[in-house]
Amino acid sequence: MTGQQRGEDDLRQALLRLAPTGAEYASFLANHGPMAAEVMLRLDLGDQIESWLEQYLPRLDDAPEPRGLLTEETWLDHLGDVRSAGDWQRLFGRELAERDWQSVVRTWWPRLVPGLAASAAHGVIRTCHAVRTLLLSDSRDPDPLFVDELARGLGLWASRFHYLPGAGDVRGSLPPVPALAALPRLDHDVPGAGPGIVGRLDALVTRADLPVALQLARLADDPQAALWSLAQAGSRVLAARDDAPIAFCHTVTTPAAVTMALPVLPDEVIRATVVTTWRMVGSIVAAFASPRDATEGKPPAADGIDIAEMRRELPHLAVEHGDEHVIKLTEAALRTQAATADVTPLVAAERMRHRIPRLRAL
Repeated sequence: MTGQQRGEDDLRQALLRLAPTGAEYASFLANHGPMAAEVMLRLDLGDQIESWLEQYLPRLDDAPEPRGLLTEETWLDHLGDVRSAGDWQRLFGRELAERDWQSVVRTWWPRLVPGLAASAAHGVIRTCHAVRTLLLSDSRDPDPLFVDELARGLGLWASRFHYLPGAGDVRGSLPPVPALAALPRLDHDVPGAGPGIVGRLDALVTRADLPVALQLARLADDPQAALWSLAQAGSRVLAARDDAPIAFCHTVTTPAAVTMALPVLPDEVIRATVVTTWRMVGSIVAAFASPRDATEGKPPAADGIDIAEMRRELPHLAVEHGDEHVIKLTEAALRTQAATADVTPLVAAERMRHRIPRLRAL
């Protein structure tokens, strides 16, 4: 058995144990179990997935049952209807049983991408991790567990479908870092703001100047380059600020995840995907980064940083820490640093590890 086959077996066992759980728990928090397990596999730490799951599984809720609320003909009426979460998963399970998985992704991605903020972008992130698993699998006949994980990601995305401020393409003059710095910010205290990241995103309707400000960005024509520049810009905010680390980590993990799906997306939806990802990154900064911090756009001092050593050590330190956000961010930061040659993503991952509580020690 090859190393990859052993790693895939570790992931299969994790997905089997996670199969009875829902995509969310405690009303609206995203189940990161499948994503974190897949990330540990990519970090060559698949042998630690089982012990990590022992600590993570108890917090999760059971998967919701289908309620007969939607069909292939009525799905449009149920976008963003969390009551239909079980129905969405069943619908995608049926479609994936009848057609090849790439065809299903190409059909549904254009329908879902306008609501990319679903579950604070966890719908698209979970979908993208499932896509990477299927693309990297050795088998020409996709493993049913891997296909089922794609159905779960798409189901979360559809059931929590959530629009962001702004519309159309962006053709401004500001690269992502200064474009983020120029965004208006939501006041720290907003009466009536709902819980979690999505609650703050909803409150952005009070900033009528945000859609115009988002149009000031200039995004590279090459989609990979554009997405990496967004992850790089997000990592600068995350490295600079310690007030909302979990929110800011999604400014890195969202664009880094979307890069994984680009090989299977229809050409005609790729630009819209990049632009909507920018709106997600910008909306998180606008919702949480108040008051402004002048260091947000500046790279951290690189003196004395051994990049090679950081790349070796960060995965082990992240899994030892145990928090699912730290694990996922670390893998995204490693890929962002490799793509941009910017040390900031690594520094951001290192700092975040010290800003949020550890999971119980492995």
